[in-house]
Amino acid sequence: MTTDRFFRDLVTEVEPNATLVGIEEGPHTFHVSVAGTTGVVASCELPREDVAAAEAGGEARQRVARVLKRCTDDVVAPIGDGRD
Repeated sequence: MTTDRFFRDLVTEVEPNATLVGIEEGPHTFHVSVAGTTGVVASCELPREDVAAAEAGGEARQRVARVLKRCTDDVVAPIGDGRD
């Protein structure tokens, strides 16, 4: 699986209403940008070694998923359930 596909799948998994809009690869990090329902683009930075370990699954994948979830929380508006 490519890093691009890994991030796309994981972003959609942690927040179905968010979309991966960009990945910038640095020598030691990935800068991942996401957009959602608010019209805002947010980005987060992930160490390359964490992403490599996360692609294999396990606890590393959960850590990367938590970072992406915090990022997507900034771009997706909560939808109310109609209760006051």
